Parts: sequence; C-alpha cells; structure tokens
Amino acid sequence: METVTNSDATPPVGAPRHLILGTAGHIAHGKTALVKALTGTDTDRLPEEKRRGVTIELGFAQMMIDDVVFGVVDVPGHERFVRTMVSGATGIDVALLVVAADDSVMPQTVEHVEILALLGVRRGVVAITKTDLADDDLVQLVREDVAQLLRDNGLPDWPTVGTSSTTGTGLNELRRALVQAAADATESASTGVFRLAVDRVFTGAGRGTVVTGSVLQGTVAPGDMLELLPRGLSVRVRDAQTHGHEASAVQAGQRAALNLIGVDRAQINPGDELATPGYLTPAQIVDVHARFVRSLSRDIKPLSRVRFAVGTAEVVGRIVPHGDGFGRPGTESLAQLRLAGPVVVEFGQRFILRHENASRTIGGGTVLRFGSRRKRRAFVANTGGLEAMQSGDALRRLDEVLRMARFERPSELALSAATGIHVDQIAERLRQLEQGGRLLTIAGCSVPVSATTLDDLLVRAERWLERFHQGNPEEPGCLTDRFIGWLDRKSQKGVGRPLFERLVDAGRVKVLGKYVCLPEFAPALSKQDERIMADMVREFEETGFQPPAPNRLRVAARFDARRIERLLKIAAAHGALVCVDANIYLAALAEAKLRDTIRDMVATGEEVTVSVLRGRLNTSRKYMVPILEHLDRVGFTRRAGDTRVLANP
Repeated sequence: METVTNSDATPPVGAPRHLILGTAGHIAHGKTALVKALTGTDTDRLPEEKRRGVTIELGFAQMMIDDVVFGVVDVPGHERFVRTMVSGATGIDVALLVVAADDSVMPQTVEHVEILALLGVRRGVVAITKTDLADDDLVQLVREDVAQLLRDNGLPDWPTVGTSSTTGTGLNELRRALVQAAADATESASTGVFRLAVDRVFTGAGRGTVVTGSVLQGTVAPGDMLELLPRGLSVRVRDAQTHGHEASAVQAGQRAALNLIGVDRAQINPGDELATPGYLTPAQIVDVHARFVRSLSRDIKPLSRVRFAVGTAEVVGRIVPHGDGFGRPGTESLAQLRLAGPVVVEFGQRFILRHENASRTIGGGTVLRFGSRRKRRAFVANTGGLEAMQSGDALRRLDEVLRMARFERPSELALSAATGIHVDQIAERLRQLEQGGRLLTIAGCSVPVSATTLDDLLVRAERWLERFHQGNPEEPGCLTDRFIGWLDRKSQKGVGRPLFERLVDAGRVKVLGKYVCLPEFAPALSKQDERIMADMVREFEETGFQPPAPNRLRVAARFDARRIERLLKIAAAHGALVCVDANIYLAALAEAKLRDTIRDMVATGEEVTVSVLRGRLNTSRKYMVPILEHLDRVGFTRRAGDTRVLANP
C-alpha cells in the first residue's frame, strides 16, 4: 500500500479538514527537497529518481498543520513529464509553486502556472527556494517575476515566502502561509457520490489489486461497491488506507489506497476512475468551453489533433470549433472534442489540452456536455444548448440535459453528473420543471418529456412531411400509418399516435382519409380535375360491387394515367372512394352498404361467406374476396374458417 509517514504531531481533537496540496515548478528548483523539509518524507522512491536526482513519477506525503491535514502530491518538473504533472494536479485544493532564487521563472514554471490556472486552482503559496544561494536583491527580482506571471494568468497575488531546505529558513513562515491559504480554500464535498482518479496500480503482497489516487469527492469505506470506469466493471473495496494507515473510510481531500475485490491488476490502468455505480458515463464526444493560453506561438487550427487530459487520463482526439473566432492565443471558444477512446467526466470538470506530440500545453477549460451527437463539419452549430449549459441557472441546465435525453429519463445520479446539481436536489428540481410546464406527460410515454424535446420533434415531423411532399408531388399526402411509425421510431414505441393527435388537434397537419399532409400542401384541384373526379366517383357508384379497373374508367380514355391515379387517391383521401387494393376502388356508399349487410346477417345468425355475399350483392369472387380481405385489414371483420365475424361485435 502507499506508505507515507508524517513527522508532525498527532491530530488535534475534532474533525480535521482534508485538502490536497500539489507542488508545481521547473525541474531542479527544489520541490522534492522542500516537501521533505516540511514533512520528513522523501517522495522520490524510484532508484532512477535517486540516481538522477530528478522526480519522474508522482510522489506523496502527508502534513498536518493545526487542524488541516494536507495530502501532498509532489510532481515532476521536467518538460517530458508535464503529463504526469497534470495527473498530479487533479483535485488539488492548494498549490505550492516552487521557484528557485538562483534561477527565477523558467519554461516549466510558466507552463505549470498556466495549468494551475486552467484547472481552476485559485489558492496557493509561492515558495522561493535556495535563498541561501542568492542575495536579497535577486530574491526580490524573483518575487516580482513570479507576481507578474501570476497576474498574466489571471491568478491573484499569492503570498510569497523565501525558504531554504538546507538551512530551514522560512519553513515555519511557509507552514503558516499554507494554513492561511487552506482557510480560504473550499473543502471538497465528502458526502454524496464518490470519485477517485487512479494514478497508480499495483499488486500488494497478500492483498491483490491495489489502486491509489486523490479522492475527488465523496466517501468510501471497506465493503462498498464501486464502478471501475471506463470499463464499467463492478468492484468491491476490501480495505482502505491513507498514507500507509488503515482507515475506516477515506474522503474527499485525502490521498487513498484501495484494495479491490473483483478485478485483476491487468484490467486497471492509471487514468481509470472509481466512482459510485451509475454516476459516470464513458463518452468519446465532449462539448467544452475552451480557453487557449496567451503564450501560444500560433493559432490552433480547427480539426487539430490534441491531447485531452482530464483527471489522470489522457486521450488523443480532434478539436472542432462551435462558431468563429477559434484557437487564437488568449481567447475562449465553445468546441467539441472527438476522442480516440472513452473518458469519464462530469459537468464543470476542468481539463487540459496539449499538442498532439505533448510538446506544449495549449489550453484547457470546462466540460459542458458529454456523449453529445457528432457535430458535422459543414454544420453551423446551434450553440443555444451549450449556452444553456454555461448558464448559472440549474433548472435551465437540467432542462437542456432532458432535452438531449429526448424520450428517455437518465437516473438521478446520471442527471447529477450531467448538470452539476447535487443528487439529493434532482427530484425537487424535476418537480419544479413539471410545475412550470417544462416537463410534459404524454400518453404512452414511460416518463415526462421536456417541452423543448416535444417541440423539437414536432417541428422535425413537419419538416419530414414537407420533404415527403416535395419528393412525392403527385401523392395527396403520406400514409398516416407510415407517419405514425416515423414518430414512434423518433420517440418511443406507442407514443407516435398521441404525438400525431397533438399535431392534428393543433392544426399543424391535416388528415385526408388514410393520408396526412401539411395544410399548405393539401391537394388543390382545378375546375377540370373536380369534374373528372366527380365523373369517376359517379361511375364507381353506378357499378356497385363490380367496379371497373382504373384504366377501364370512361374518363381514362381521355386523360393521362398519372392524372387519373392522382385523382383516385384524392377521392379516396376525401372519403368518396375506398381503396381496396392497387386495382380495385369501391364507392364509399357501396362499402357502407356492405358493412350494413354483414351486420344484418350476423344479427339474424346467417353465415357470412364469400358465396352468400357474392349472390346477395350481385358480384363475383374476383371482387368479393379482396373486398372482404380489405374489411379484415381495417378491423371491421375477422376470418373464422370460411366465414366472417364482426371483429368488434
């Protein structure tokens, strides 16, 4: 297990505050030596680190000052290990920026400060180390350089303390400054959902799989079930430690080592996360608010390949802008990241962007939405949804997440992760949306639906009908069943008809028999077409149950076949004719007579057969069989052997 000792006194009585303290600064500026001087722990544990005198991997220590317990994360300063530095900076509450008095601000000093600013670390202390190697004037110049660097990155003036790890100068003053910074820092939530970003994985002797990381939020105890992401594996916590000591629970602001059951070492990688089951959802498309550092030497082009670092994970992807004005140094922009592999993030989570070759930090920002639809390159994005997610209005964010979920309802845990609303408040927020008419109940739908979702779908339905009309100008409309089927597929099975009825009741679509059309596309007839259609209907009424084929109508000899076919469909749509099949139309009056005849036969106990009806209606089997099959299809009758019975007596 991860073992770190502390030379300070035992904790005072009462509940201590737990915070993560992360170092930052250029290589060889004395970060590790300063941590050792403060805590008594040498965080360089690898033989290569000892041999080279360079921090390569994250180091960990613990320090208690007054009622504050700092979990110290010591990061490497070499430019080759900035990725490791970003991983170590995940979840830090207070920064300890280390600058050597004999070297001043250097390239990784600048980059580390940029990273701290992008990650939203607002509380920190500057330690000017090696003051025993510089005079007072030089130390003062270093103070001024660091103050300017902080101002350039939008960070407040942090207290600056001159120190020497060799002589012990300034260490007590530094401790007091850290406690003061901790007093202003907001302690991470130790209740609610749990998250831990994994930065180390190993097999402990006699223990099995062990992971370590900073607890980002929540609390976990032995016996609790967690979800390993992005794999989605269920694991159980066998036991927990913090800095080498067994713990009944570990909480936000602490370094933790968790012994896991149900997973092999080979199934876990640094960069994975452990979380409350059902809270996080892996995604490869992430919409963000990005900010590009001022020190960029050139603009970032759309579709550039970048490294997306979030938590302790790093994934390569492409960045696609939402709108113009993208990628210039010192600017901000909405963007979409299309990643090569899945990540787990939550609303508002901070991230870092680096060049694909990992040579430089180019920016960072906050997550607005994850699991989004892929943004087409040629599509001018409607940024209204992302602007809603940037809003400080929690209800507006929740409404937008429900709009994106469409006709499904994410769990309260998932809604919390997507909106930044505490999970205990989700139910009340949903009630507020319903009371405000922003969540609607639809017949057949398993959950209330966002009013915006409903409006979006109904507008899409109208546009779909418009495209149908444009592609089928000879048709009186779309078959109603086909249109309802489209609505079903775009919502939930069984919801299509209630949505169709909403469109009809609102006058947004018009029903013509078995067809549906937009009101402005309803078939319009010339005076001549009206006369032709009237002649056709009259001929079908005269021929009764021996109707002519469409091409045998009297008017068919004088007009184009396509015109006749269109007018037949319109007559059927208006209810003057009934389409039995492609070649048989029946006058509506004849079909009504047939239905009355069948009802009378059933009432008197007479068998309804093809032969009986054929004789009674003076027709032939050629017509009677398809006509009865039509009545079966529309649900008026059903077949029982050789007879017909009423489907709904």
